[in-house]
Amino acid sequence: MSEIPIKVLRVAVTQRCNLNCIYCHHEGECSQADNGRKEITKDEIEDLLKVTSELGIKKVRFTGGEPLIRKDIVDIVETASNYMSDVSMSTNGTLLSEKIYDLKEAGISRVNVTLNTLNEETYKSITGKNKLKEVLKGIEKTYQEEIFPIKVNMVVMKRNYREIKEMIDFIRDGMVLQLIELISSKDDLDSDFYKENYACLLPIEEHLEKNATKVIEREKQRRKKYFVPQEIEVVRSMHNTVFCNNCMSIRVTSEGEIKNCLFRSDNLIKVEDFSDHEKLKEILLYSIRSKMPYWC
Repeated sequence: MSEIPIKVLRVAVTQRCNLNCIYCHHEGECSQADNGRKEITKDEIEDLLKVTSELGIKKVRFTGGEPLIRKDIVDIVETASNYMSDVSMSTNGTLLSEKIYDLKEAGISRVNVTLNTLNEETYKSITGKNKLKEVLKGIEKTYQEEIFPIKVNMVVMKRNYREIKEMIDFIRDGMVLQLIELISSKDDLDSDFYKENYACLLPIEEHLEKNATKVIEREKQRRKKYFVPQEIEVVRSMHNTVFCNNCMSIRVTSEGEIKNCLFRSDNLIKVEDFSDHEKLKEILLYSIRSKMPYWC
């Protein structure tokens, strides 16, 4: 089989979450999940990983909602490590300290932890909860377990824009700060929420370009790594045709639908039977080949 452009599978294992972040896009799913909705099962995830591995995709990232809410998440990671060379997770970090040792034993490669601020009041204004101490404890426990790199995700908004320097100082060897642009679909660019909260990252990236001791361009989305000397990435996807043209991910929703673009809702393909590997392979290949840049 000829090489495909997709390198990463993103699987939303749940839409349940223990925070209520103001910017959450629910991984592009059309509506928030409730307890009555079906969640993709561990066996379905195994079928999915087996087929994607055969297609040459060797990296998987588990997302949510909050993936650590799933009681079987450690078993899911262990299963994934049998098929994938890189098993990562995006988490809000609130449950990380109690789970990270078991995740390490199960084969987790690395974690991305959302940490938008080191200020408790700002944290509560963004998430609706007083969970900052738990997140910091989770990051520290992950550092002690030496699961590197620890990627710290900071969604930059007007309310935390002036905290970027403090966040950079927080980063140590073995950690990466990802400054993430507040994203929106094309339809929501004129919304009050977007106008009140959006902060442009272009001046930050220009500053890093001038002051970094070293700059490396990643293959994924042509994103740059800036060393100041802490390692910083700027994830600037809005109106960014270079970013979109170099997207290497395909997504699976928490209900087990194949979705090839975060921003689009007209590209969902329902999988009726994950155990039918030939049909699943056809669906995945169709979704991959029909993938189109959103910003173009």
